[in-house]
Amino acid sequence: MRDAFDQLLAAAKAWARDARIAGWLSPEDSVPLDAVENRSPAMLFDGSVHRPLVVAFFGGTGVGKSTLLNRLAGQEIARTGVERPTSREVSVYLHESLQIRQLPKGFPVDRVRTAYHRDERRRQVLWIDMPDIDSTEASNREFVIEWLPHIDVLIYVVSPERYRDDKGWRLLRAHGHEHAWLFVMNQWDRAQTVQLDDFAKLLTHGGFLEPLILRTDCRENAELRKPDDFARLQEIIQSLAEIHVIEQLEIRAMDQRYERLQSALTACLSKLGVEQALNELQTSWAEIWRETEAGLLKGLEWPIREVARAFVRHESSPLQKSIDLNKSAEVKTAAGQPPPATILWDDWAQMQLQDALDRLVVEAGNVVPVAPLKTGLKDVPQIARKQVLSESQRALRQALANPGNAAQRFFLKLTGLCAFLLPLAAIALVSWQAVTAYYASALTHAGYLGADFAIHSGLVIVISWLFPYFLYRKLKPSAERVAEKGLRSGVASGLARIRAQVDEALRLFKEDWRRRIAEGQRLLAVERPPREPAQALPQQELLKRMLVSHAKSVE
Repeated sequence: MRDAFDQLLAAAKAWARDARIAGWLSPEDSVPLDAVENRSPAMLFDGSVHRPLVVAFFGGTGVGKSTLLNRLAGQEIARTGVERPTSREVSVYLHESLQIRQLPKGFPVDRVRTAYHRDERRRQVLWIDMPDIDSTEASNREFVIEWLPHIDVLIYVVSPERYRDDKGWRLLRAHGHEHAWLFVMNQWDRAQTVQLDDFAKLLTHGGFLEPLILRTDCRENAELRKPDDFARLQEIIQSLAEIHVIEQLEIRAMDQRYERLQSALTACLSKLGVEQALNELQTSWAEIWRETEAGLLKGLEWPIREVARAFVRHESSPLQKSIDLNKSAEVKTAAGQPPPATILWDDWAQMQLQDALDRLVVEAGNVVPVAPLKTGLKDVPQIARKQVLSESQRALRQALANPGNAAQRFFLKLTGLCAFLLPLAAIALVSWQAVTAYYASALTHAGYLGADFAIHSGLVIVISWLFPYFLYRKLKPSAERVAEKGLRSGVASGLARIRAQVDEALRLFKEDWRRRIAEGQRLLAVERPPREPAQALPQQELLKRMLVSHAKSVE
């Protein structure tokens, strides 16, 4: 069961780490998942033998944790006093037959002091005296938190004067779902019953339905000790050390870890947004681009005319100048200098495009993480100028090579051919008339062709040439208009390529989102390994009193 959880936790953290690197999650989003523990008390011992119950004493400065441990041990294993070592280190007390297999990774060995005993009655219990959790030393708090996953039972020790100090309590209750709790009001000789009742109310508010609070008086002189619950404390610890109770504590701790993992995964998945929002984002982008494209085409009309006019007049090509300036802009931008304005695609056009992309990012930021989308769009503004200019140059060359549409080109060729053939036909007809008239006059000795024939023949030849030539000139498109049309087509084609690039970025963005959601949901759907149902124990009611209730929050 532990191996399955370790694998699931490793996979979940790897999923979150990859999502964090890609920008889908922020470091703050993955904090709950990173905080899920896979350590346990069993990790401290060799799995071949039944491990002891790990019991730890926690409390603030001066509440008497060390004197309580000494009384339980029946000997002075924890030194007392203002400068006692336990204020900065951990004291471990266990049977000489047991060995801690390994300390948690990164623990300073010099801060762990181990003492052994030979009392067989206490063989199944490992006692730990922790540093003062209300200490001003930040390292003490970190040390305590590192030890918490390796503890079965937390004995929270307070004194009549300090039971309301909540520094340590806030620290422990944030990490205490996986543990059983015992509460001890030490120095009972100085306490009053009303203080005990008040402490019980505080614990009830903290999530314990019926907290188990014991009273102890651990003064060195046993004859002066006030009657207390010390024997009850020993009895409870001894009963909890049974094998089945430890197994139940481990099972509950594992259940808590699974629940925390599922809760953390659910929280991370919620940060990624929902698919409906992505579909709406695509619709929003279509509207944004429709407005932007219309504005760009209208705003670039004057530069298109200027470029076309200059091209037809054989001035230095503004389009080629734009392309050259664009290449220069790439070099200067790489060198950290601002790019110069180009004639066709100027800074205004670039700003309109950037505004459209910014609007898309803002729309996306309202529903999903935008860092991955920004990464996918970062190259669009950089190559937009080059795309528009290269498409404009290509379309201009095609337009000049094939002016007009297919019908215009057909009739243009037809009228050009007619302007050549019709005058030849008219000349041939006039020549034939002249020859036949000359032949007839020679036979009849009649008069030859007169001035009327010459005038009429000239008119026929001129009209046969002039009419198709006039139609040819009228049908022939203006070079300037052809250039303008080609440039408009090129600009529109360049804008279409920009639109396609953004659409592709959105498609990849959505595919990446779906892949990460599917992987996260797959991890969330992993079922816990089956286990045998927990058997009823005499200590069942006792355990319920020692565990945090699910009905109340302890945060």
